[in-house]
Amino acid sequence: MNSFDNIELIIMILSIFISCICLYITFKTKRRYERLAIKLGNGEDISHILKGYIEKVDKLDIKENAILNYCKDIDEESRKNLKKVGLVKYNAFDDTKNNLSFALAFLNESDSGVLFSYVYNRYNNSTIFVKEIKNGESKSELAREEIEAVEIAKKK
Repeated sequence: MNSFDNIELIIMILSIFISCICLYITFKTKRRYERLAIKLGNGEDISHILKGYIEKVDKLDIKENAILNYCKDIDEESRKNLKKVGLVKYNAFDDTKNNLSFALAFLNESDSGVLFSYVYNRYNNSTIFVKEIKNGESKSELAREEIEAVEIAKKK
């Protein structure tokens, strides 16, 4: 054997020795990780627990999206609700007092809704009128007090 063969043999033996040490350290580290994972998981492998949590989070995301869509639908539907109110009390005739007549407007966000007018008179001929309001306007002619009630409601 020449000296190169000896050097090659020594390098090969050293490489095998270093590889064995690396494998030993790797297996020891893996064993430590597994013990730690079981210890943290109270006897169960923590990776299984984490997978379960990830599945639960995914299910929560789906539920959250469903809730957000439901809230969006409710918001859209609530735009149609009568939310804005305008009230004007007045005396319809010179011989009445205490503002017993009124115009009452109920409107939604697009200023559509209904207008109630109650005209009081002393002689038991009090009358209630109902008029439809679309986009802040009525097809019927409105009295000054009715217009004022609609305008009050539109500002809210």
